[in-house]
Amino acid sequence: MNTHQHRTLGAFEKAFWLLDQVDSKDFALAAEVEGTATAGEWQAAVNALQQRHPNLCVRITVDAYNRPVFTPVPGKAIPFRVVDAAEHYRWEQEVETELATRFNTAEGPLLRAVIVRKPAGTVIILVSHHAIADGTSLAYLMRDVLQAVTGKTLSAMPAAVSNDELLGMPEDSVGDIAKQALVFETPVAVVPHVDKIQLSQQLTEKLVKRSREEATTVHGALCAAVLMAGRKLDNTWKDERIEMISPVCARRALKIGDECNLNITTHPVYFEPGQVMSFWELARFAKAGLEGVRSVEHVRGYLNFFRELTFNGKDIATMLEPMKAAFNHQVMITNLGRIKYDTDFGAMQLKALWGPMVLSGKGKEQTIGANASNGSICLTNTSQTPLPSLFKLVEQLLEVACDVPVLGTVL
Repeated sequence: MNTHQHRTLGAFEKAFWLLDQVDSKDFALAAEVEGTATAGEWQAAVNALQQRHPNLCVRITVDAYNRPVFTPVPGKAIPFRVVDAAEHYRWEQEVETELATRFNTAEGPLLRAVIVRKPAGTVIILVSHHAIADGTSLAYLMRDVLQAVTGKTLSAMPAAVSNDELLGMPEDSVGDIAKQALVFETPVAVVPHVDKIQLSQQLTEKLVKRSREEATTVHGALCAAVLMAGRKLDNTWKDERIEMISPVCARRALKIGDECNLNITTHPVYFEPGQVMSFWELARFAKAGLEGVRSVEHVRGYLNFFRELTFNGKDIATMLEPMKAAFNHQVMITNLGRIKYDTDFGAMQLKALWGPMVLSGKGKEQTIGANASNGSICLTNTSQTPLPSLFKLVEQLLEVACDVPVLGTVL
């Protein structure tokens, strides 16, 4: 079994490496945990996590043909720090600081860990470069670090291959361009703001049931609630075509398990100004706009788009130009769904998982992270320009939509 990661980046991995030269797309997950451990025990657990996942032991170098390559960095530990805090300390500020701190991809590793220790519990924060992981990866890393800190031995996993290779696509070609010095501008550091809300178990249960009855999904309902709330809070949303991006997990299509790797596609749904729809009509519209995105065919087409954009010896300037114009959406809803493991770790209990938290666009966007654990949906909003009271209104809209037989409200 090969446990050392050393290969050229796949097309979407390369796209994120390029995007990092324009805008940081680093992202984070946070876990609120009942239970405590010593700093040394947390450090040992993070070390065990790194030994399990080969992608946590790499940097990104450039070969003689300007192709980015995952290269091992043996013996270099994941950056780790501990914050001792009062019970009501706002841990979100640690995420905000971490998202404003860029990774040096040429040095690695490309994951950082922060432990916020409170008198009655702990918050674990994992921050990753997007070329090595996705939100589902970090959710599984949270499971692994909790298993390690409660005494379980973590077994090593094989080095993850790119989605391109899984689909039988060749690696990035050498091309004809000569070796040239790569000079990137350093993007200005941006400190985002992170908001959060946890929906009650009662509302979560009602939302799941009502979404099924309305022939849509919880994701569709979240899309409708965020759109309607945004149009109430920001008049420009009423007059603009709203682009709402949904990252889509490709693990089922590619038959991938719990490895740490980048295994997603993204897909937009557009909402035109003047559309007159009820809440549940909007939810069904959002669901319909994402039909077919979990198929192997969709993943293949998605990768082919980025392969055309970034592969075959194109020079850096040619590849960067479209990246600068991309990601101008107003909203991203990155939904991990229901967490797929038990939240009881014996001496530790996972109470809530938050995120993914990421600056996904050019600064005007609201990036909503969503997942469900212990019967409740947790939502985060990461933004440079957060809409005030967004989650208060989203929660109200969801309550009304679930309780009223026919929602008469239209846009």
